[in-house]
This record gives sequence, structure tokens and C-alpha cells, in this order.
Amino acid sequence: MKKNNQLLVATAALGFLIASCGTGVKKTPSGIEYIVHKSGSGAQLKLGDTALLNVTQRINDSLLGESRKMVGAAVPVVLQKPANKFDLMEGIALLHAGDSATFIIPWDSLPAQERPPFGKKGDKLKITFAVEGIYSAAAQREKDEKLISEYLDKNKIKATKNAAGVYVAVNQEGTGATPNPGDTVYVHYTGKLTTGKVFDSSQDSTMRPGMPLEPIKFPIGRGFVIRGWDAGLSGLKKGSKATLVIPSGLAYGLQGSPPVIPGNSILVFDVQLVDIKAGAPEAAAPVMPAPAPAPGK
Repeated sequence: MKKNNQLLVATAALGFLIASCGTGVKKTPSGIEYIVHKSGSGAQLKLGDTALLNVTQRINDSLLGESRKMVGAAVPVVLQKPANKFDLMEGIALLHAGDSATFIIPWDSLPAQERPPFGKKGDKLKITFAVEGIYSAAAQREKDEKLISEYLDKNKIKATKNAAGVYVAVNQEGTGATPNPGDTVYVHYTGKLTTGKVFDSSQDSTMRPGMPLEPIKFPIGRGFVIRGWDAGLSGLKKGSKATLVIPSGLAYGLQGSPPVIPGNSILVFDVQLVDIKAGAPEAAAPVMPAPAPAPGK
């Protein structure tokens, strides 16, 4: 992973959220100045947490960008150990869920390769973090299960949850064998959110202007598609038509796929496994020779 200070460059490039002036300047242990605008009542962040942050970046008093306008959602940041003096991970680690604070860093104190391209000696970068929450994969899985159950009941879909966690409702049983890892599968599909909004389809020219209406093809089980597709399609026979209801963790997860798929979205796919072409099996790992005995043994 790149140095944590590149978060400064990333926020400048992406844009981010919130900021206001305050009083009572404090310092982190390494000397980064900061101002607390709001104290929240949530848990304090710790190493390994994924903080959901709304972020604003300013240079002096000029606004550079806002996350709500550019990204449309809180930005997930995994809290890591600070790498050097002006690493903002140190500042984020001081915050609680619900906090809002601005960290102030002299532009010319950063290594040249990590400075945003705008700015000059004497300028100050002001980065405001508002901690919206702390992401929990376990809590999200529990939430997804509840929402999926409600969706299936509402739409009268009888689906079976497979070992990977994908809910599969076979609407038309195919014939023959199921695909093996590495086989190329040909799939027609329509993808939608649980709200019913369609975001993509291989059979709708309005979704893919100028592109031929033909099945998508890819080697199954090789990570070319979201995990929910690999897991859901692997149990279908050639010719099968089915509905796959995929938890967010097996789809696009916390990040989503903006602008059409929000973060933590459960996805619903109506699929048809049109064809299966045998592929080469995955190569076995090489067998390492046993070490030679030490002299005299």
C-alpha cells in the first residue's frame, strides 16, 4: 500500500466534505495542529477499523472539494499505523464516531512528491474529517440477511442459500453438468437493485447503446466477476434460468460502483446460463523437493 500521506493527494483529487472554523487549537503527539468542531458519543477509532468519513480539503481558506458532491457517500478509510510525522492516520485515530475535526498541515512540510500540485511555501492544508460511523462487516451481513428475507417474501421468490451465501432461485432447470472452475460460461443477465431499479442488462439496447445484445462470457471461478456471480452461477446447469440475490459483501461491498450502485447494495440478477465451454483446469502448485540432508547426516 502507498504511504498514508498520499491520502492528502487522494482527497484533493477526489474532493471531499465538511469544514468550519473553530477555536481551541490542539496538537497530536507528533505535532499536527487540529481543531475539534463537534464531539461525538460513539466508539473511538482503533487500528484496523474502517472509518466512514465525510471529508473536506481546503488550502488556506479556499475550498478544494467536498465528498458529498463528488462521491455521494462517506469515504471508507482503514485505520493504519502512522508512517511519519504528518501522517493523518495519527489524527484520525484520535476521533470517535460522531466527531468532526480539522487538521492543519503546512504545505511545505510535506515531502515534495506528496504535496498537492496546488500550493506554495507558507500555505496550509486544512483537512476536516467528520466521522459518520465505523463499518462492521458482521453487522452489514446481518443487515443484508434481514433485507434479503424481506425482499424474497415481498416478491414471492423461493430461493435457496448456497454455501457461499448467495440466494439462488432456479426458474427453469437446464440440462447437463454444472461448470467447473476455468470453464468459459456464456450468460445473459439483467441486474437490478432491491428497489427494482435496473442498472445493467445484456438484453436491453437502452442499457448498452451501440453494443451487440449478446451473452457476456468469462472463465468462471477466476475472479473476473463479482464473487456472487462466480458462486451463484457455479451451481447452475447449461440452459438454466435463475434469479441470484447477492449480499453486498459478495457484490460491490462498501464501495459500491458509483454512480449506479450505492455502497452496501444487495444485488438481484436474472440470469440465463446459455452455454458452457470446457476450459483448462487450474495448474497444480509445483511440488518442492525435500531439502538435502545436512552433511554427515
